[in-house]
Order: sequence, then structure tokens, then C-alpha cells
Amino acid sequence: MKTDIILASGSLIRSTLLQNSGVVFHVKKHKIDEEEEKKTLIKNNIETKKISINLAIKKAMDVSKSYKNSFIIGCDQALVFNNAVFSKAKSPEELKQQLLLLKGKSHKLYSSCVVLYQEKIVWSYTAEIVLLMRDINQREVNTYVDKNWERVRNSVGGYLIESTGKRLFKTISGDYFSALGLPIIELLDFLILKKVVSIV
Repeated sequence: MKTDIILASGSLIRSTLLQNSGVVFHVKKHKIDEEEEKKTLIKNNIETKKISINLAIKKAMDVSKSYKNSFIIGCDQALVFNNAVFSKAKSPEELKQQLLLLKGKSHKLYSSCVVLYQEKIVWSYTAEIVLLMRDINQREVNTYVDKNWERVRNSVGGYLIESTGKRLFKTISGDYFSALGLPIIELLDFLILKKVVSIV
């Protein structure tokens, strides 16, 4: 019997990456309050580099309870600068402040993915991406945010690496797909190994 694959995320870019890889899957959005869960993890002194994997597990677990005989994919990203974890900006003004804080500096993006089956973790992975932002000025920040706010408001860091946002950066060190939000190569390796997805 074929096992279904369920993506526990409403992210368009994650769905696109899976679709473009020929993966047949369903989307079931989790009901986790990400910001509250993140605050709890930080309060409990969870390492910043482990925030994203913990949130990915919580998202997948929330969906897994209703689909126990499917592979549930959970994902999350955490932007870390000076050992502080950033949250998604709540307004264009807040995003502008975040970008100006990061200008000319390096920060890390942790991109995590887990797969659950019958409410148990059967695979997990976290990629670390280091991003060096250009020394952008206030006018450039204002133009970028005002033009792209609706597209980036649900993105941690607020940058469209798959589009014009890549121009904000001097260098990006790490896996491109993970920076977009899904370590698709590593995930495909697991799904092929489990014979849930075929090579051709």
C-alpha cells in the first residue's frame, strides 16, 4: 500500500520545491502558534541553533495526530544574529528596522526539516546558512520593503532569496534550497531510501 506524503506547511515555496521535484503530496497546515512556541523554547534555554528543529517537530506532530499512516513533513527556519533569534516582522516598519540592524553584517539561518510516521521521528535534518548582507542604506531598505511587503511578511528575515531579495546579500554560504526553506536534496534522499519516491 502506497504511503501518503503530507507537508505540514502552507508555504508556497516549500510546496513548489516538492512539486518541481516530482513528489506527490498533500498540504495540511499545522495549528501551532509559532511565536508562542518559540518564546517557550527560548524561555527554556533551548540552544538557538536547535529552535528551528524543535518547531519543525511540533508542527509535524500537530498534523501527525490526524494522519498516523502518512509521512508528515515539518519545517522551520530560525534567523540568529548575536545569539538572538529573530521573529517574523509584524509590520513593514519592523522589517525595515531588522534589515538595517543586519546591514553589512553576517547572520545565520538554520533551516530544519523532519519527517514523522505514526507520531515518531523517522528522519531529521538541519542546515546552517551564513548570510552576509550588503551595506544597504535607508532608501534601499524602504524601497525593498515597500515593494515586497505582501510577499515577505510571512518569511523570517523578510528576504526573497528566490527573487530580487538575493541582491541584498554580498555572500550566501550554504545550501540554496535550505535557504529557501526546505533542504530538498537531503529530504529526497530519505524518501527515495524509503521507496516512497522513485529516482525516475
